[in-house]
Amino acid sequence: MAATYKVYTVDAFTKTAFSGNQAGVVVVPEDAPMSEQAMQQVASELNYSDTAFFTPTDGKPAEQASAFALRWFTPAREVKLCGHATLATAHVLFHELRNPSDALRFATLSGELVVRRGEESKLEMTFPADPPEPVDPASGDVQTLARAFAGAWDARTVAALSPSLRYLVIHSPGFDETSLVNHSPGVTQEVLDAGERLGLTGAIVTWLPAGDDSVDYRCRVFVPWCGINEDPATGSAQTVLAPFWSQRLPNKPFFSAQQCSKRGAMLEASLVGSKVVVSGQAVVVIRGSLSI
Repeated sequence: MAATYKVYTVDAFTKTAFSGNQAGVVVVPEDAPMSEQAMQQVASELNYSDTAFFTPTDGKPAEQASAFALRWFTPAREVKLCGHATLATAHVLFHELRNPSDALRFATLSGELVVRRGEESKLEMTFPADPPEPVDPASGDVQTLARAFAGAWDARTVAALSPSLRYLVIHSPGFDETSLVNHSPGVTQEVLDAGERLGLTGAIVTWLPAGDDSVDYRCRVFVPWCGINEDPATGSAQTVLAPFWSQRLPNKPFFSAQQCSKRGAMLEASLVGSKVVVSGQAVVVIRGSLSI
């Protein structure tokens, strides 16, 4: 007999429908477990950048629980951390299932993650910081990746690799902002091979905004190694970018970030010791059921 699960489509890191980043959210009750194979099939079927599957672990229904197991799948594979799908999951629990908890705790491949209610209907997610470590920007692989995703490489290019999530950060003060925003990356086999040699999950191009004091940094995030050419809004990337920019913008523990994808997104990140608190809003656009 087929089991039926509640499923939602949520736009994360936005307060307006049809912007931010889409995530699937599937409620998996304790008494109706879903296999890893089925989770991957559902994620592939929904075809969002990430789909989250959560299950209460404290013996209570999802509407009352405060502890959960949480997993994330792209259309191609399971991932270690996904910020926007975590935000989407917490939004479903707080606003769709009317969970009264002040804080939700999720057991994940990245350890325990906590999401709390914030101000102005925002949710605050606490993640481990993943400070990127310098790599040789003149290496052939880094040059290939910089030219693919930033459209340029120059002698001032800085490259850094986060040890846990495996994001490669690419930055140069010589890059032109308009070109970075409008660049259409070419993901060739050479680019994929370069990323594979570095063990990448994704590549982040980041820069300081020109003449806009309302934003501290801007970025674009590319994840073709997970089946996503460009991610519209990436909470996990802020666990890398907040430490990266804190070294270049001293005495600034709080950052306002803009992700310059076609859908666009605004994110907030605070560096608190070894943690990064990422804040944002979300909107449910589809509610349904799944039978498998």
